Amino acid sequence: MRRCARCGSELNERATVCPVCGTPVDEERAHLRRMVVIMLVAAVVVVALLVFRSRQLSAGASDIAAAMRAVGGVVAMWAPLR
Repeated sequence: MRRCARCGSELNERATVCPVCGTPVDEERAHLRRMVVIMLVAAVVVVALLVFRSRQLSAGASDIAAAMRAVGGVVAMWAPLR
């Protein structure tokens, strides 16, 4: 069941105005609002991922080299199992 965006009362599926407060029911506006919220959330996630990735890249070559040595050690440890 749908609800009025202004007063929150339940609306009939075929209602064009809210029976309590008289606010017009505008499906296109509600859809647009949902899409704007979804796009804003997606933008925040993308920005957060870019910031996280840039911090990883700015960690420096020494951190990357240490990570590569750790990965190499794990690979060397599993090599005899082949």
